[in-house]
Amino acid sequence: QFKGETNIDNYQEDNMFKYTIGASADYNEIYRLRKTLLGKFPEAFIVAFKDGNRMNINQAIAEFKSNRNKK
Repeated sequence: QFKGETNIDNYQEDNMFKYTIGASADYNEIYRLRKTLLGKFPEAFIVAFKDGNRMNINQAIAEFKSNRNKK
C-alpha cells in the first residue's frame, strides 16, 4: 500500500483517515521529499500543520519564509 516507504503517519479529517509520508518544519526539505515520491505517488502533495491542525499551505510557506528571514 505504501510501496516500501517508511515514516508513515496519519490524521483524521472529515471522518476519513489520511496518510502522510515524512515531516519537517523546513519547506524546502519537504518539497524535495515530494519530488522523490512522485514516481510512486503521482498525485502526492504537501500539507501543512500548525499546533496539530491542518493549515493553508500558502500561509505555512509565508510563515516559513518569514521565520527563515529572521535568522
